Amino acid sequence: MTTELFVRNLNKFNITLEEDAAEYINSMLNDMSLNETDEIKESTESFLIDANIDEKTRDEFYKALIAGGASKGAKLEQHAQPVRLLDQKDRKTKLTNESHESNDSSNKQLKSAIVTPRQTRRRGKLRDQENGEKEPEIVAITQQSRFHTETIETLNKELDLHGVNITVNQNDLLVDAHLRLKANTRYGLVGQNGVGKSILLKCLADNIMVGLPQNLNILHISQLEDFDESKTAVEEVLESDKKATAALREYGVLHAVLGDDRNQRANKDLNNVVFSIMQSRLSEKVENAQKIATKRSGLRGREARKELIKCEKEQTEFNKLDPQAYVTSDMVNNMISEVYEKVQLIDQGERKHRASKLLKGLGFSEKNINSPLTILSGGWRMRVALAKSLFLKPDILLLDEPTNHLDLPAILWLQEYIINETNDMIVVVVSHDREFLNNVTDETIIFKDKILKYHAGNYEDWERNTEEQRIRKQTLLNNTEKRRKAIQASIQHNAQQAKATGDDKRHGMINSRKKKLERLGMEKTEDGKRFKVSYRAGYHLSSHEEIVVEKGVKTASIKIPQPIALRYRGPVLTMKDVTFRYKGDAKDAIKKFSINIEPNARIAFIGPNGCGKTTLLNMLTEKTRPTSGEVYRHSLLRIGYFSQHIVDQLDMDISPVKHMMIQYPSLSEQECRAYFGMIGITGNVVLRKIRSLSGGQRSRIALALILYEQPHVLVLDEITNHLDMGTVEMLVDALEEYSGAVVLVSHDVWFLKQVFEGPLYDDSESDKESQDDEDEFNKQNEIYVIENGNVRRWEQGIDAYVASVLKKVKKNK
Repeated sequence: MTTELFVRNLNKFNITLEEDAAEYINSMLNDMSLNETDEIKESTESFLIDANIDEKTRDEFYKALIAGGASKGAKLEQHAQPVRLLDQKDRKTKLTNESHESNDSSNKQLKSAIVTPRQTRRRGKLRDQENGEKEPEIVAITQQSRFHTETIETLNKELDLHGVNITVNQNDLLVDAHLRLKANTRYGLVGQNGVGKSILLKCLADNIMVGLPQNLNILHISQLEDFDESKTAVEEVLESDKKATAALREYGVLHAVLGDDRNQRANKDLNNVVFSIMQSRLSEKVENAQKIATKRSGLRGREARKELIKCEKEQTEFNKLDPQAYVTSDMVNNMISEVYEKVQLIDQGERKHRASKLLKGLGFSEKNINSPLTILSGGWRMRVALAKSLFLKPDILLLDEPTNHLDLPAILWLQEYIINETNDMIVVVVSHDREFLNNVTDETIIFKDKILKYHAGNYEDWERNTEEQRIRKQTLLNNTEKRRKAIQASIQHNAQQAKATGDDKRHGMINSRKKKLERLGMEKTEDGKRFKVSYRAGYHLSSHEEIVVEKGVKTASIKIPQPIALRYRGPVLTMKDVTFRYKGDAKDAIKKFSINIEPNARIAFIGPNGCGKTTLLNMLTEKTRPTSGEVYRHSLLRIGYFSQHIVDQLDMDISPVKHMMIQYPSLSEQECRAYFGMIGITGNVVLRKIRSLSGGQRSRIALALILYEQPHVLVLDEITNHLDMGTVEMLVDALEEYSGAVVLVSHDVWFLKQVFEGPLYDDSESDKESQDDEDEFNKQNEIYVIENGNVRRWEQGIDAYVASVLKKVKKNK
């Protein structure tokens, strides 16, 4: 029997499988004979790979299986009995029948190859410790109606799912949430880092969630991050449209045989081409089934794997056919008509023009558009992926941090494109860039406390509304508490008087006051309607809702240590007529630039990517030397440089504490933990491998390492990348308190406005000390724009600069 021999080999090689995998293999092998060794291997090898069995062991396993089948096949087939996994009821029953004993014996062997859930988790943790990372196990379900109308293909392009539950590795992210996406609406999805925003988008895009309408084309930018290195950027964008690419490929092979004569009779070459097209379509079908089987788990995963095996078997049988015998003239004619009709609907010129336009809008030059992907950096490849997502025009477009790696012109172009060109689709945006989020979104989805809430307005409007609601509820709560205390005091007083005087009328007053106590609470509902008892189901101790003040989002604070005073009142760093030119270039990257940086200065360099901002920072920090000109600095000056690639320089295989102790050997573990606590990295996070931490946590660790030396000048190059909005707020507050100089490069408009223009103060804050006001007034606040190697002072404010860039973007459309 196939199952018995397979299990015997599992035990022989000490291979353990998870319970659902073992049950699935058991049911599948019952339908196979020992002669189908290739099919057995294809169907079961993926489970051995999941069990971390190396290739050499797998090869020996299947050789032993084949050898065992050859020697014992006839005997086993003769006495074969159906083998099944015993359910709980069967295990309690003593089996006396011989065939039952055989079944029980086989199942015991299979059970010995099963790992219990606890063992699985424990071994999974060990593998995590060894390998650093593990693909999370995601389960996403929704409440389906009796007739499952949510999954029926309809013309409706909206999404309305109730009872959404998402768990990752048995941790709940969403519990009985309502997911609602209205047609032609742009949403901003907000929430703290780690709540599960990216997981939610993944569940939608990968069709993991049970109940998703199958007619919706949902696209996530992460699905487009696989590239063909041999292609150019524009070819990669064009070929992201799989249907058009397949149709053009099929047309190409047919045209190579037919030429301009579509009416040729079937012949050997034509039969071979038609057969190869059919093979290609079957391969695509198998590939899609493989993707579905990989993404799904549990019962749905088992069904998906059965479908995959069915598709693979169909492909194997088809590949054995003789093209000349199988392909008929009707097949040839139908294939030619079908392919040519598809190609006639494709406008290649328009497609190429649109792809080039998207890439140019995202900052690609004509040269880069037609350059191979091998020469592009990771940031530019992300732009290609973004262009692919915009090119495909899905029903629902999911953008997770689309502004990362983009400069301001590209961000503004993307902003205009989303506003003007996505009116016929649903767009969901996750971004830490407040200005971008406010400008592109119509509504806001708040992911908090394992549910989804909705606000009809952008993020800024929601934030303002939430703060107003919080202030109103806090005032109402304070007034209600005063009334409560007054009524309770009145009840107590009347009770004492009734006892002392024997006045029974006071008992009536006491009961009246108690009823008033029960009526204290919310007078109106959240949407402004007068509160009614009928709105509340169940048993309650009061007739009105309790007043609950929404708690603010907790974000770990950042504290920047103050630098040791240099006792020097002049500029701490000076650049005089600095010029820089890269070797082999004909033009200067930076032309004759001079600046004096005071001890408490705030300096920003802004401009498009590639204009020379990082080059200038490298000269400031003495990473590179100018081609001509001089850089002067105080002899005791310490500079902390947060470069764009500083996170990549961290050792990913050690913990933050270990990293700091290696960099500063005199520090103890306790001192390192205390120091990381200053920038919000606390608890066991500092003991985990850096590769297992989020992008925001890694950025904080890198910041902590450069802050340890208490620098007099902080040079920050795109520090807000990977930081959530709450952390960026904390960073703004920390920089406000920092007495040293700050030199910034950033494309985050909100961040720049907060640092250089500050929040709007009201009259109630006018009681600050006059000396502080004078210091703030005298602080060196300067913004420089870099363009074509020229560095010039900008004195018109951040909004004016954004408006000037936006004007150029619209002009170049």
